[in-house]
Amino acid sequence: MFALERLLTTDLVWRFSNRLGNWLGDFEEVGISPRHAYELHGASAEQLDRKMAIMCYLSVFGWLVAYRTPRAQRGSLTTFHVRQMSLVIGLSALIIVAQLAMLPFFGWSSMVVAGIGLGVMLMLRMLGVMGAISGLHEPLPLIGGLARRLLADRYM
Repeated sequence: MFALERLLTTDLVWRFSNRLGNWLGDFEEVGISPRHAYELHGASAEQLDRKMAIMCYLSVFGWLVAYRTPRAQRGSLTTFHVRQMSLVIGLSALIIVAQLAMLPFFGWSSMVVAGIGLGVMLMLRMLGVMGAISGLHEPLPLIGGLARRLLADRYM
């Protein structure tokens, strides 16, 4: 079971980062180019940590891969950014559920409030990607402290 989890997380991370690198092409600027990932399969743990931190902000699938990676293989940067992205995903889901609950009472005008809320969540994700690319443990502006308090190390 452990070998299967290890195989899935490692291969999924490398394959996803290869596709992401082909789409974006900007990873070479920060020194984490995934183009030759299979040749550099023994790449440093810091590079893998950085890639996983970036991946967790780009899609829910990337967040899920980073979240399901065992704690022993996950670095501090990935753990930090997974914690923040978990709160962003939770708040986004809460905004969507609240919008659907308010739809019968306020009509389609409730979508304006939901759109603003989801726009703020998108901006937080962009700030998180920039922090993960630069390798910083910088908390997000509105929810960084809340993520640290609510999602302690025992949960991540």
